Amino acid sequence: MLTIERTPIATGPAVEAAYLNAHMRLDEDLSDGVELYVEAASAEVEGYCALALLDQTITTTTDNLPDQHLSLPIGPVAAGATITVDMLEMDGTTTPVEGYWLEYGRYPVLHFTSTPGGRLRISYTAGYGDTSTAIPNDLRMAICDLASRLYDYQASDKAATMPAATARICARYRRLKL
Repeated sequence: MLTIERTPIATGPAVEAAYLNAHMRLDEDLSDGVELYVEAASAEVEGYCALALLDQTITTTTDNLPDQHLSLPIGPVAAGATITVDMLEMDGTTTPVEGYWLEYGRYPVLHFTSTPGGRLRISYTAGYGDTSTAIPNDLRMAICDLASRLYDYQASDKAATMPAATARICARYRRLKL
């Protein structure tokens, strides 16, 4: 994949502020601005795991001449999700591609009935849903752990590294590449 663009569909946070405040045991007077830490932690988890937490439109372009089976870069993709596939012509115009089907799930794969003859632009919907409660609880906990670490290190000279528990949870969602 050459490019990956994410356009949010759902606009809420991946973890509600009250949930994070309870996790961090913050009093009301200390909880201002925790949304920024949730946003940063959510973006880190999404990038590390190559997934969409809340629903997003993913637009990606391929190299020339992709195979008949193309692993899409971001998941999960729900059954019935919207997908469009266009051939990118040399002059920048697009031509709709037909003859494909999508294998849904955490690691979506686009299958073509014949090998595409050039560079493709693929646009599809990925994510667990449009609210934070649709995100698996362990991923929400990973976001809370990372947001807590970022909060704790906000005035420190040390870099805030990913907590071990967050890394273990995220490892369950990462795609292995051979």
